[in-house]
Amino acid sequence: MALEIRTITADEVIAYRRAVRFGFATRDTTDDAEWAAATVDPVDRAHAAFEHGRIVATLHSFPTELTMPGGNAVSAGALTAVTCQPTHRRQGVLTRMIGADLLASKERGEPVDILIAAEYPIYGRFGYGPAVHATAWELDLTATRFVEPGTGSVEFVDDETFRKEAPSIFERVRTTRPGMIARSDFDWDVKADLRRRPEDKPWLGFRVLCRDSDGTAQGWVNYRIEEKWDGMRPQSKVAVDELCGATPAAEARLWRYLADLDLVASVSAGDRPTDEILPLLLHDARAARCVQLHDFVWTRPLDITRLLGARRYEVTGRLVFEVVDEQGLANRGYVLDASPDGASCSATDESADLTWSVRALGAVALGGRRVSQLHAAG
Repeated sequence: MALEIRTITADEVIAYRRAVRFGFATRDTTDDAEWAAATVDPVDRAHAAFEHGRIVATLHSFPTELTMPGGNAVSAGALTAVTCQPTHRRQGVLTRMIGADLLASKERGEPVDILIAAEYPIYGRFGYGPAVHATAWELDLTATRFVEPGTGSVEFVDDETFRKEAPSIFERVRTTRPGMIARSDFDWDVKADLRRRPEDKPWLGFRVLCRDSDGTAQGWVNYRIEEKWDGMRPQSKVAVDELCGATPAAEARLWRYLADLDLVASVSAGDRPTDEILPLLLHDARAARCVQLHDFVWTRPLDITRLLGARRYEVTGRLVFEVVDEQGLANRGYVLDASPDGASCSATDESADLTWSVRALGAVALGGRRVSQLHAAG
């Protein structure tokens, strides 16, 4: 029987969520219609492959905003919940689903599609390139002394206060960092633990807010403590879930707060930017160790004129290039007139100075990779 691939209906959200979790090798699923519906909003962007009425593959996308170099934002389609059951792999199911979703994104006028890849090798063939990378850090508190301690007062806050204060701080950061995306009200409710997956227990960490001298909230840190003792000596570890500072002073102050905690020997933090300032705050920068560098946000250009025209560039210049797109969504020549003040990009029939794949373009679109790096790698 041929597979039926279509968007799901509102009465299929529970079955869809079960299929998503099964696809990620999770059998422990508690049915909750309200939660299931919230996770596939908008429902008309939740795709599924059905066999004999049973969902065997899933794919969902949602609208968001992506910050470009220079601070402008463009609309984007964000791909998530991409699964295919082991019994149906290598049958072209996801190829059909991803291809249809990319075409739908282009028709909606979204200039770029984005995702976080569960497995690196999958998405390059669909034109996605790794554009944003992230780091993970460990801080040895036995060797930590700050040369830049930051400023501001710190206070514990409850979930409701965090939910009230954090979004405005985040927005000030998001508009300055290429590759960051907007967060919905649902995202913030989940971050604040005001809504949680039906399988999850309450979050039992700590929330600390940093305020400046005027009383304005400028940053926060959410963290948990993993208790450990060794020979009557405290060796506990702080696990940072998220640290965000809208000013350098607030960010430094929050790091110093963590370093000053009693009974703690180390701090770990993941999903940090590649230009993390932590080691620069320390008298001995080696106390902060980068333990991981990994790909994070992948981008797939769809409307190249709008995407490249929305960002700013370090230098002034003109480039004529041709894009090779195996999906046929962006195949043609383009001319980019770029400057630190802005840019314009348009289609052209001029002879190209550069020919590259849409995946390569996606990898450099946000400034995290240079064209020269890709060229050197072949």
